[in-house]
Amino acid sequence: MVPRRLTITIVAIAIMLVMLPSANAESQDPPIIGFDFENGLSTNESMTLFGSIESDSLPDSIDWTIEYDSYSLGGQISDSLQETNSQTERMTWSWYVELDISQYPVCTCYFTIIVSIGESSWTESRVVFIGDTLRSGLLIESPEEGEWSHDSLIVSGWSSHPTVWANPEIRFFTFPATSSADTCSEEGDSDTTPLLSVSNTEGGYYESLDISSLEDGWYSFYVENYDPSKIAFTQQCVSIRVNNALPEIILSVEDLYIEGPDELSFDASASDDLVWGREGMEYMWVLRKPSHSGQTPIDIQLGGWIYSMTSDSGGNYTLTLTLTDSGGVKSTSVFEINIENVVPTAIATIDSSLMIDGDRIKLSTGEQWFLDASSSTDSINDIAKLKCVWKIDYEPVYEGCQRELSWPSKAGDEIILTLEVIDDDEDYGSISVKLIHPEANEPLPYPIIVLVASTLFMLSAIFLRYRSSDDSTGIPSWDSGSDK
Repeated sequence: MVPRRLTITIVAIAIMLVMLPSANAESQDPPIIGFDFENGLSTNESMTLFGSIESDSLPDSIDWTIEYDSYSLGGQISDSLQETNSQTERMTWSWYVELDISQYPVCTCYFTIIVSIGESSWTESRVVFIGDTLRSGLLIESPEEGEWSHDSLIVSGWSSHPTVWANPEIRFFTFPATSSADTCSEEGDSDTTPLLSVSNTEGGYYESLDISSLEDGWYSFYVENYDPSKIAFTQQCVSIRVNNALPEIILSVEDLYIEGPDELSFDASASDDLVWGREGMEYMWVLRKPSHSGQTPIDIQLGGWIYSMTSDSGGNYTLTLTLTDSGGVKSTSVFEINIENVVPTAIATIDSSLMIDGDRIKLSTGEQWFLDASSSTDSINDIAKLKCVWKIDYEPVYEGCQRELSWPSKAGDEIILTLEVIDDDEDYGSISVKLIHPEANEPLPYPIIVLVASTLFMLSAIFLRYRSSDDSTGIPSWDSGSDK
C-alpha cells in the first residue's frame, strides 16, 4: 500500500540518520526544503519539478524518490544543484528533477526530497497525481514517528481527492500496540475502532485530539481518507507513545529530626513510571525554610535521585521534588522536614563556685569576681558558636563566656545575676542567682526569726495567764443573804 510503504521508507531513513546526529549537524539549524509546486500537482505529461534547499553548509547529498503502491523510483540530484542568491545569511541552492511519466502508471504518487548532512537526514514530501487516478492523497506532518503524547495530540497534514465526487471524510483513530515494532504493522479498521475525530477538510488539516482516556503505551495512530467503496481510500499510520499517567514519586521523610553535625539524605530512587520505566527520569529538588526565609529557595539541585542537606540548623523546612519522566510528564510532591534545635544548657561558676538557678550567694571579699560559662553545653554543631550574655537586674552588661564582675556603683547590697547562653537559632538556656555584697549585713535567717517570735508569743501567753490567776483571788464573792 502506498502510504504504508512511504511511511516505512521515511521512518527507516529517520531512524538511521536523524537519531545519530553528527557534530556538524548538531551545530547548525535543519535545512529548509522548498518546492516550487503545491501539494496535489496533477499532470498527464512529462514535466520538470523544481525546488530549493536552504542550509548553513552544502549538503553531502540530496536524493529524491517517487513512491506508489509497492513501487519506488528515485535518484540523486546533488550534481544538478545551482547556488542562488539568498535573502538570509544561509546558503541557498536550486534543484530540479525531470519527471518522465512514461516510467509511471496512473497513480497517486508521493514525491520526497531527502537532504543528508553528515549522519543526519531531513525529508519533505509532496503528493503528485499522475494520470486519471481516483485514489486520494494523504500526508501526516505531525505527529512525528515515535512522538510522545500527553492528554492531547496535535495532528496536521494534507489530504485531497482528485475527483469531485469523493467525500472528503478524514478519520483519526488509534490502536494499541505491544511495542514500537508492533505499531503500524497492519491496516487499521475505522469501522470497528472508536474514532478520536472526523473532519471533512479538503487540503491542509489541523486537529487537536483528546487522548486523555488512553492508557500509557505504544499506539498506532491512523489518519484515513474514508471511502467504503475503497476506490478513493487512503490510510497513513505513525507510531506514538501515549504518556498520560504521572510518574510516581516514592520518598520517605520522617516527622522529626534532631539538629546535629550529620547530613540528612533523602533517596527517591524507588520512584518509577510503571509503563515507561525509570530510564531518562529527571529530578529537581528545591529546599525552602518557611520558618526563617519564607518561600525563597535556599537550595536547588538539578539531577540525582538522592538529595542531602545539613542538619546543623533547626527549623521547619519544605523539600519539593519534581520528577519528570522520559516523555516530559511531571509529578511534584512537597515534603515537610522539621529539625528540632537542641536548646543550650547554661552552666556557670563565679569564682569557681557553681551557680545554681535560684540560689543566693554571698560574694567573697574583693572588688571583682570571675565569671565562667565556658562549660555550657549544646549540640556538637552549635557548641563553638554559643553566645553568652550576662545581665544584672535583668539588664545586659557583659557579653562573652568568661568575664570579670564588678559590683555596680548604684546597686544596693543585693543584685540578681542572670546568664543567657544563646545558639545560632536564637534559642537559649539561662540561670539566675541572687548575689550579696561581701560587706552587707546579713539578716537573721527566717527560721530563727520564726523561732524567736514563737518563743516570745509563748512567754507572753504564760505571763498573761499568770496575771489572770492573781487577779481572780482579789474579787469578793457575792453573798446572797447579806441583804437580809
